[in-house]
Amino acid sequence: MNKAHIARVVMKADHVLFKTVQVITVLLLAGIVLTISASVFTRWIIFYPLNFADALAKYMLMWMAFLGMGLALRSGEHIAVDMLVTKLKGAARKFVQGCIHVLLSVFLLIIAYYGFQYAMDGRDSYDPFVFGISMMIPYLSVSVGAIYACIQINLRMIGQMLGGDL
Repeated sequence: MNKAHIARVVMKADHVLFKTVQVITVLLLAGIVLTISASVFTRWIIFYPLNFADALAKYMLMWMAFLGMGLALRSGEHIAVDMLVTKLKGAARKFVQGCIHVLLSVFLLIIAYYGFQYAMDGRDSYDPFVFGISMMIPYLSVSVGAIYACIQINLRMIGQMLGGDL
């Protein structure tokens, strides 16, 4: 396999993953809007509040935010301090960017590890307002979002190293 073929495979995987997560986040946003709209309607028009709506919208927002973190990192839209990187040229710039990607990946994997432990601690805890779901489901959003962001960072780094444009 040559470098161009590997770059195409990485770019295709990146695109498929990006579109999938993008559709999921849009569906989560639509779910939040529908849930809150239904809650407002039933509370102020029918005078019968939906007790589960606020908590369900909060859980969907958690998933949307943590998945959105990876989308923002992929597009280079997440907050960053790049004062040093922009002043560098050539190999020095690539080296510093590589170091930043590695450090960020380690940080995200640590977040994923402890987020998973926290989620496992919540597996026996249930939310009585949201159909009795295990609290592990909303808590897993931290780990899944961190893993997705780590994957996106590394796909971007590999694409940049191979000369692809992600």
